[in-house]
Amino acid sequence: MQTNSITRSLSRIALVASIVTLVALAWFVATSRPYKSGSDLGYYMGLVGGLMMLSLLLYPLRKRVKFMNRAGKLSGWFSVHMVLGIVGPVLVLFHSTFKIGAANSRIAYYVMVLVVISGLVGRFVYRHIHHGLYGSRATLAEAEQQMKQSADNLSSVFSLVPAMGEKLAAFHAYAFAKLTGGARIWRFMTLHQRARGVALEVQREAMQAIKQTAKEQNWPEDKFLQQRQQVKAQIDEYIEAICGAAMFATWERLFSLWHVIHVPFIFLLVFSGVLHVVAVHMY
Repeated sequence: MQTNSITRSLSRIALVASIVTLVALAWFVATSRPYKSGSDLGYYMGLVGGLMMLSLLLYPLRKRVKFMNRAGKLSGWFSVHMVLGIVGPVLVLFHSTFKIGAANSRIAYYVMVLVVISGLVGRFVYRHIHHGLYGSRATLAEAEQQMKQSADNLSSVFSLVPAMGEKLAAFHAYAFAKLTGGARIWRFMTLHQRARGVALEVQREAMQAIKQTAKEQNWPEDKFLQQRQQVKAQIDEYIEAICGAAMFATWERLFSLWHVIHVPFIFLLVFSGVLHVVAVHMY
């Protein structure tokens, strides 16, 4: 557990350092213009970036074309697709020295930005219906099973604080209530915030009960701390499981809608990129 925490911390530090370095380089290129987009360096950055964005079409082909079914794991293709979808546009931006020129350049630039934003939105939605970023597709049944398991883990705590079970049951009822229109959208947007409030309230009551029990039964300090941490984690897990199961269907619909929009954006990006290359070489 501690090793995983250290690894995540180091990954975040590396990511922040990379972003800061990239922003500094972008500022230097945009202000100093150490090269031109038509120079050898600028040209080849644009060429490599353009080929990377063109290769984004391989991932949807890998998913749909039968003869490519055996060409490696889909998760590997997806990770490469995401990396190329970031590195390609970055190289194109550095190729342009962050200066938009003719009309064909502006069209290609804005379409590229649109695809990048769409990809980031899709990544955010994707992670809510998959096991991890590159994991298998989750199902509603799995989400409901996780919620049931979390509830079973809390059963021993309910005996300490009966009111806690009532509050969690009320939150469960609200999360799964049949709502329509604006009320349903509002619940989707605010469910996690409400869940956090319920979790804190329930945890506060549970901690008081555990403290009282520890005092009455003369628990050693390490047992008291262990019980407190365990109950807090179980409450968080159960609240998160409720949110995951209640919101799963909506995330699936959003992902389907995003997919319908994102794929045409990629084809539009390829078309505008080819148009830009042709225009540059002709004129």
